[in-house]
Order: sequence, then structure tokens, then C-alpha cells
Amino acid sequence: FPKLPYLLDLKDGEGNNLDYPMMGMDAHHEWALHGPILDKSLIRNYMWYNISGEIMDYAPNVRFCELVLNGEYLGLYLMVESVTNGEGRLRLSLNVKNAEATGYLLRIDRLAGADLETVRDIYAFSERSGQISQDVAVRYPGGAKLTPELAKDIELDYSAFEKALYSFDHDTADYGYRKWIDVDSFVDYFLINEFTRNTDAGMFSTYIYKEAGGKFKLCVWDFNNACDNYQERALGAESFFMVKRSWYFMLFKNEEFVAQTLRRYEQLRETVLSSDYLMDYIDSALAYLGPALERNNQRWAAEIAGWDGLSGEGRNPHSHEEAVEQLKEWLLKRGAWLDKNIHSLRQYAHPSRNKSYNH
Repeated sequence: FPKLPYLLDLKDGEGNNLDYPMMGMDAHHEWALHGPILDKSLIRNYMWYNISGEIMDYAPNVRFCELVLNGEYLGLYLMVESVTNGEGRLRLSLNVKNAEATGYLLRIDRLAGADLETVRDIYAFSERSGQISQDVAVRYPGGAKLTPELAKDIELDYSAFEKALYSFDHDTADYGYRKWIDVDSFVDYFLINEFTRNTDAGMFSTYIYKEAGGKFKLCVWDFNNACDNYQERALGAESFFMVKRSWYFMLFKNEEFVAQTLRRYEQLRETVLSSDYLMDYIDSALAYLGPALERNNQRWAAEIAGWDGLSGEGRNPHSHEEAVEQLKEWLLKRGAWLDKNIHSLRQYAHPSRNKSYNH
């Protein structure tokens, strides 16, 4: 994109990590600066990080800011917490009786950097079945803390979870997925990403973690392509997609998981996923930005006028107002379609004749 993203890694004079609070957010040394430009409404990431934070135990904290780099004004950016261990972030390490207990964070995305240990094993069922085609990499702990022994323990632990999920016993109390995952987290992650049709979820930009002594949870990341803003093709407001992604291919075979998802959807549609709430949220966030919107749009006017980032006729709005209207219309259509069709998710939990026969 012509408007570049940045990673901020704060150091002291000796090169050590320097934790520092940003715009009222908890101190940390690692931050992401996201510059919305493919999303001409400018609001998708800000909106859905914040709404996800109202729904889930944790979602990355975020603030709007204006960026000046080496004297050059670069417009509106989002200062975002990176997904990692830290105060106010994920509780992945714990001091217990002078000893440190550790959880871990895995990232599923395009090829990992050389400094990330890649987890691969014969029991990586989601990869072998085609649900995940990307690397599964250890994001935390890293560096010297990720010893070969710990890397192997993480690999075996993650593999054991997937082995349980992809087995005939996936829905049993003694051997099934509920022993491994925080079900509320997986339900909420599904609903947020399904509601927004966030096409990367479960395939790219996907974080799964275990806090010390806890079960697997998921963390949202990157709504740049959400709400029909996918570059390669239009994603209409009709149909489901997350049921075919990663672990959900198996989770939706369980009637109890489906029922819990339906109950949670109805709760959220009365609150933070209601049409009124979403429309008011967009209006209030943009009103807060005030004249910063005009400064940003003037700065990027030439690039936006000559660059249509979305493939397909009629998909690229030509003003900020048009982009906001497109986003609102899509969200209203999406909510209406899901209200009528959400209960059809029950079809994926039809009883298995093969399971009865083989047992």
C-alpha cells in the first residue's frame, strides 16, 4: 500500500527493551502503527478492535493518531497493541513461588520470520486436512526463552489439542475439545469474524494462545479486509465462511457448540452487534476525528484518486462519505441476512452414521 504500516520497537540507549505507555494504553516496548488506506472509511480496524474488546476477554487496544515522520505529515494512523505478553495484554507468564510458569502464543500466517520457531508435527491435523495452509509459529516466548525443550513441549501440546479435536471422540467429556479450549473465546471469535466476513481469520493473521495454567483462546487481528473490503473479489452479505476454517470445521459438528453459538449471537445482536449500536459507533468515532479526517484525505488525495485497491466494478468508493455509506449499508445487510439464516448452522452438526458404526 502507498500508506505504509510500521512496527515500533522501543529501546533504551543500550539497546534494551524500553516499556513506555502510549496514549493512555499500558506500557510496552512493542507497538504497531497501521495506516488505513485500502479501507477508505478509515474506521474498520478501530471499530472492530474496540467492539471485540467489549465481547472477548482481550482484544488489542487501539488509538487514532496523526503521524509525522521525519517532518513529513502522513495522516491518520492507528497505534495498536501488538499481540504478545505484557501488562494489559496477554497473561502468558506468571511468577509462582519464585518460579516462572509460562503459557505461549502461536501465530498462523504467511511464512514466519527467521527468528520464529515453526511448529510442525504429524498431528497438525488442521494443516494436513487443508484447513490451515500456512505456518504455525511460536510468537511467545521467543529468543533465549524458547529452548529446544520448550519448543518441543509446545509442539506436543498443540498437537494433542488438534488430535483430540479431529478424532471420533471430539465431543466426549473425557477426550474431547472442551478439555483443551475456552469455548466462549472460540464462539466469540467465530461470531466477530463471521459477522464482518473477515476473510483472513482462521487462515492468516490468526493468533491462538494458552495463558499459564489455562486453555486455548483466540485473539482477533486485522480487519482491513473485513465488511466487503477484500481486494480480490466482492464478499457479499449472504453466506457463511468461517465454518470451513481451521478448527471450526470440526467444532460445528458438535450440537452443543452450535447451540452455544446461536445463544451468543442472539445476546450480541441485542447489544454491541445491534444495527443501532453499529451505526452510532461509526458516527461517533468519525465525529471524534473532526478536522483530522480532512487533513488525512487532503494528504492522500492524489494517491487515492489514482489507485483503486479493490477488484471489481463499482467496488471502489470515490470519497470518504461514500466509503462510510458503503460500510453502513453492508453491515445492515449482513445483520439482516444472519438474523434470518443463523439457525441453519445446525445443519453442520447432523449426527454421524460413521461414528456410530465405527464405535
